[in-house]
Amino acid sequence: MFYTITLFVINCNSALIVKKKVFFFYFHTVRKIIGIIAFIIGFTTIARSSDQVTCTIEALAYENEVKYQDIINFINKEKLNIDKISTPDVYVFAYSWLNTPYRFGGNSKSGIDCSRFVMKMYNDVLGIPTNGTSREIFTHGNAIDKSQLQEGDLVFFRTRGSSISHVGVYLQDDKFVHSSTSKGVTVSSLNEPYWQRTYYKSARFFETNPF
Repeated sequence: MFYTITLFVINCNSALIVKKKVFFFYFHTVRKIIGIIAFIIGFTTIARSSDQVTCTIEALAYENEVKYQDIINFINKEKLNIDKISTPDVYVFAYSWLNTPYRFGGNSKSGIDCSRFVMKMYNDVLGIPTNGTSREIFTHGNAIDKSQLQEGDLVFFRTRGSSISHVGVYLQDDKFVHSSTSKGVTVSSLNEPYWQRTYYKSARFFETNPF
């Protein structure tokens, strides 16, 4: 016979999420022991990562003066898996800049180019000093294989000629966020024919995921 009691204590404001499980079970031995031996095992575990992520998103939404549900809708619309999110700040930042028009040399909500968008995310959100054009940014990172991409890595493209001319921030499942010349800040897929054709390399700017 097996019983499970689950207790949840969730406080998004203090970021305290505790999940306690106590298992009670009876184990019947077939050889030497006749009868029932009762075991009581108690332990505390951290709640599912998605619970932590949604709480963090809610706090960040308040901080950035955007609606929590709008961010969740954005994540769902782009078919991003909330269970795979390790850095909610990246997604809240991406949503808050969504549809900002592209402007070469721009650095504000009035218009921003691809490298400035990456610089803002890295400098202001991830705390990784970054500066320069997409070509210059690439030289400061550690080149990685496309199959090794993780959240926060950068993807580089040759959209004009043989030199690097575009950069975006990798999210998950081949999706990346960037400032596109045609759509402004948007989420695209590396599997789209245009990005497949112009993809050059990827780079990581941290040895292990610091988030």
